Amino acid sequence: MKNPKLNNSYKALTKAYAEYLQTLGFADTTVYGFPRYISDFLTWLEQKGISKISLLTSKMVFDYFAYLERKKGERTKQPFSTSHLNQRFLAVDKFLEFLHHTGAQNTPSSTRYTIEQVRQNPIQVLTQKEIQTLYNTVPLTFSNMSFAMREPRQMNLKLVLDLCYGLALRRSEALNVKLNDVNFDQRIIHVRQGKNYKDRFVPMSGKIYENLQTYVYQYRRTFTKRPEYLYPFGKNTIAEALNLLVKYSACPSLKAKNPSPHTLRHSIATHLLKNGMDIERIARFLGHSTLESTKLYTHILNEYQNEL
Repeated sequence: MKNPKLNNSYKALTKAYAEYLQTLGFADTTVYGFPRYISDFLTWLEQKGISKISLLTSKMVFDYFAYLERKKGERTKQPFSTSHLNQRFLAVDKFLEFLHHTGAQNTPSSTRYTIEQVRQNPIQVLTQKEIQTLYNTVPLTFSNMSFAMREPRQMNLKLVLDLCYGLALRRSEALNVKLNDVNFDQRIIHVRQGKNYKDRFVPMSGKIYENLQTYVYQYRRTFTKRPEYLYPFGKNTIAEALNLLVKYSACPSLKAKNPSPHTLRHSIATHLLKNGMDIERIARFLGHSTLESTKLYTHILNEYQNEL
């Protein structure tokens, strides 16, 4: 549902909230649906004369919940189902958490409604030692194959680490990089986005530059699928590649964390912040349109400071 009368401040909050959800690795349906629910919530606030989020109180939140419980759907003309209400409550809960993460300390804290039911994965980061363990595990894989068959597959595993950690690409971005998007002369990769995100150019470090050159010129032709793309396989295989490395690593902490491709993106952002990179540069590297989502990593860094 679009709300054309929403003020510019509330529109910006809704957009930043959607980006925040994606940063956390939520399902696409949640990234799409929750901001729509929050847009409805903010419209309701405006109708009550609340045009600034700093004026939000706990009573207003629970008044809105009471309003939803009485409200009927525009299409069904029936009260919302319990399942639908829970989704709206969860969206507001997550929005309150988002506000606190972006510095709005005077707004209400999360309510009694849990958000863990909709989170794909808890926020997780790997230590730099664990990342190195994943890279060191690559030569241990596919040991039952001949060298000629084993080496290209091992290099493909390393490619997954380079794309999702070294370049901080989202899984969809890693899948969609074409060979002609890789500019070795300028040492950048052109990441082409859908309608919700802007294109960006991601710089390659010296090591990533060397790895990708080796992969493209020596091993990519081994794989015949998706010939115009850098990564040769389908979307599920990126997670499968990471799971294989965790399995072969014999590292208890990696097995316990069970990292996803998005964990690698969280990890590089946190490591860059720990190593002193300016948060604005990290935001550009990650492709965030605002700093609010990037500031999440300051909270992660504070939480994991002694472990990283």
